[in-house]
Formats: sequence, C-alpha cells, structure tokens
Amino acid sequence: MKILNILGCVALAAAVMSSCAVHDPFADNMEIGQVVPTVSWEFSDVAKAGGYVNFKAKYYTSDDHTIDHCEVWGLVTRTTEASATCRLTTSLSYTKTVSSTDTVRNYVKYASYPHSKAEWDGHEYVLVDSFPVSATLAPVNWVEPDEFDEERFDMYYPATFKQEFVDHVVNYLTRDSTYYNDLRNIYINYDFTAQQFEQLNAKYGVSIPTETESGNKSDLWFVNPDVVDHYYYITVDDAGVKTEHEIATPDQAPAGVNVYDVYQSCAWVYSRYSDDTGGRITSVRKEYMPYWKDLISQIPFQDWIFNQGTNKYTIVFTRSYILYPVFQVYDETGKMGKDTETKAINLN
Repeated sequence: MKILNILGCVALAAAVMSSCAVHDPFADNMEIGQVVPTVSWEFSDVAKAGGYVNFKAKYYTSDDHTIDHCEVWGLVTRTTEASATCRLTTSLSYTKTVSSTDTVRNYVKYASYPHSKAEWDGHEYVLVDSFPVSATLAPVNWVEPDEFDEERFDMYYPATFKQEFVDHVVNYLTRDSTYYNDLRNIYINYDFTAQQFEQLNAKYGVSIPTETESGNKSDLWFVNPDVVDHYYYITVDDAGVKTEHEIATPDQAPAGVNVYDVYQSCAWVYSRYSDDTGGRITSVRKEYMPYWKDLISQIPFQDWIFNQGTNKYTIVFTRSYILYPVFQVYDETGKMGKDTETKAINLN
C-alpha cells in the first residue's frame, strides 16, 4: 500500500485574507517525515450557489493508523467587472471598464464526515457525499437595464466612476476639433434649458442664443462654405510656432505670404481652407470652447449612456465567485492528509 509522505506534498496556494475560522492545511498537526492519509476526490467544476456539491472521495492510510474523520474546507474568490459605454455621441466611442479579483472568504470548514460513512472497496475507503454552498455566492448580472437605478449603480460601481466617465467624455469632445460633429450634434439634440444658456452667457460674456428647439439650434450652428466671409494668413516664429491671423481683405496681409479663405459661419465656429488638408477644416473657436465644455459638463451621467436605439442604458455589471475546496482526512492521532491537486468550482 502506497503511503503519502509529507515530504512529497505540494501545498495549495495560501489564502491572503482573514476569516472567522482560518487555518493552514499543512501547518496543522504535521511534522517532517510523518505518515499521513493518502487522499483523492472528484466533483463537478460547476455548482449552484445555495445548493450542494456532490463528490466522491477516496483515501487510505497505513495499517498501523486508523482514520478518524474527514472534512471539506474551502476558499472563495470573487471577480467583478463593471463598464459603461457612451451613447450620446456618434463618432466618439468610449467605454470605461473596471475589474477586480480578490479573496472574499478565506479557508473555512464547509462540512465534517465521520469515517463510518465511508465504505472499503478492497483497496481504499470511498466516501460519496456532498457539502453545501452558500446562497450569498450566487453571481450577479446587471446588463443594459431599461431603467437607471441610481441606488443599485452606486452599490455596484466605484464612487468615482460617474465623474471620471463624464470628465473623459467631455475632455475628448472639447480638447480639439476631432469630435467637432459630436459636439455640434449634442448641442442640437440634447434638451438644454434656456436658463443654462443664460447662465453661461453671463459667466463668459458671450451671446449664444438661448434657443431650445432642435431645428432652430441646427440653423444657429451653421457653416456656409459657399460664402467667403474673410481671410487669414499664417506666420511662424523662431520656435516654429504657427499663428493664424484673420483679416478682412487679402491686401491686409504682409507681402509674400499665402492668404486663405475663411467661410461664413456662426460666431463660435472657425471654418477655413487649409493647405495641410487640401480642403476645408472646421472647429470651435478657442475662446468659445470653455463655454461648450462647461455646458456639456452639466449633462448627467445616465444621459451619456442612454441608447436611444434600444431604449436601454449601456451599463454592464457582473460578479462571479469561484470556490476552491479541499478534502482533508484525519487519523486517530490528529495527523491530516489532503488531496494536493488544486480544484475549482464555478458558482452559478
């Protein structure tokens, strides 16, 4: 009969968190060179939280030792993933994701079995039984809900998630002209109030119309590339910095410089011909960008993630648990042997 020696054992990964009943499977009741029970077991790698895990264990020890009882211990890890995707924009595709995996329950005892429950098959003892799994370890899935539940969101997501999400989207839309069309579409289609425009007009000393009807706002944010309104030329200083100078007529430019068209547009838009692109480029004027940044920063988080095509909020939260059980067999002297293979159960 082959006897397992402690020198040949490989330890399961040690737990990193404390619990109400923590133990080290190999540190307990062991000495170098001692004889311990030989153990193996098998079970399904998927189980339902709140149910039972059926298993079949086999074990034996030397003729001069007697088995006393068996125990099942287990460690639980939790994996959490949370994300949100911007749907108020068309060109900008932004998703913020956070994830974590940690040990939420250190090694605790799940069940104990008297040796008398096992049967001798002529070679080793066989125990067929089960152990319970807590219902609190059931997975959580919150995927694209029809309604935005503020309390539930705050329970699942980090406290800083909303603000970080909005800050990233706003910065993308207002840092340059990359997402110019998205910024324009938000102005036209989002339900800003007249009071919001009035407050920002007073703050920045400008006269953006306080219009709230989408069709009228579309007319207000305009560019007419068929009409040249005025012109500009470029100078480059000794440090290589380019500066654009707008002028009413071409003859106002210094001799020898190239003069380019600036097209008719609303006051906050700068649309002009560019040699760099060989065509027209359009952007929000720099002096107006703080206004638009301030305005869209007032859009609530849930409005950024609402998908009008599906009438759902594009948030996805999942939480899952994995149980790492260990089967341990004790002899009459308190010496313990265990299955040395790391086994995992995905809980559903």
